[in-house]
Amino acid sequence: MSSKDQDVSALEKIRSEFQQISSEEDIQTILEYKYEPVNKDEDQMIQAYKATATCMLANYVFSPVSKLKYFNEGKSSLEEIIQIRKDVENIYLRMLLQLKVPRSLNYHKNIEEDVEYLETSLTDAPIDASYKQRMIQTLVSVAKKKDLKDVLLQIDI
Repeated sequence: MSSKDQDVSALEKIRSEFQQISSEEDIQTILEYKYEPVNKDEDQMIQAYKATATCMLANYVFSPVSKLKYFNEGKSSLEEIIQIRKDVENIYLRMLLQLKVPRSLNYHKNIEEDVEYLETSLTDAPIDASYKQRMIQTLVSVAKKKDLKDVLLQIDI
């Protein structure tokens, strides 16, 4: 197996694990996942998944202080990654968080911008078509407004 194959496998493993999160243990599996960084872009993508998983830990702690700590830590990391390199997958992760978190956390300002980015960039993104479809379906499943669901379903893959 070449180093490129190993790197793709690491990213594919994180993608798969992320899509199957249903418990705190699942999140810990992602956060503790060890891999050899081979390619800077894919390393950043794995870090974006880990940042999003950190935000999701807030769902599994009781203390409001801990909830906010995990959420803010993950959000800050994800936003830093997006500042360094904006791409379809980290925008998908940000949008997923924005659609899932309570509006009281005031993390919803980029939804329209993120939809537009996905509309213009998803088709050409170097991601397997089945995963692109999974990304859209996941966003549709958490979107609360019908008009947003309709827009997401119209994005070309």
